Amino acid sequence: METLGKRSGLSFSTISKAERGIISLTYDNILKLAFAFDMDMSQLLSDAGSANDVSQIVTVEREGDAQVIENQFYVMNMLCSARSKKRMMPVHATIKAHSLEEFTKFISHPGEEFVYVLEGQLTFQIEGQAPRVLEPGDCVYFDSGLGHAYLSTGQEEARLLVVCWHPASSEIEDAGIRSRMM
Repeated sequence: METLGKRSGLSFSTISKAERGIISLTYDNILKLAFAFDMDMSQLLSDAGSANDVSQIVTVEREGDAQVIENQFYVMNMLCSARSKKRMMPVHATIKAHSLEEFTKFISHPGEEFVYVLEGQLTFQIEGQAPRVLEPGDCVYFDSGLGHAYLSTGQEEARLLVVCWHPASSEIEDAGIRSRMM
């Protein structure tokens, strides 16, 4: 576990708590673990037992079958997570955070991100920049290596369609990005 901590940049206690189900990891920390195992995030999240049954050409996932990851900031329904080796990670997210004070740090990870607001009001902020308020039908596309936060600031929780593209672990190694992730 010590080697995994060094490769991922996550502390032993964080890995141990996640393993025991005491805490849920954020998207960026799940991505760090995937890269530490030299896997794509989709491979780490896919159910290895059913991966053989999943088409790598067309993957259909029925409502209610998405893998759910929840932490204090959001609920993420990882869409089509049974499909491995995909480069885009589609997510249906519900934002639980309402203020920047709830974050210990902004989230960042290699790649690009597209966010489309389905319901509610989203305040989107890049570290060091003024917040941007997005309404249903609004969208944003950005470099997800920039520290960012999503806040639900309207009357109802913000619900989003998020698509994250991240480079393969080998591309991160080649570009020297891994050291910047930690």
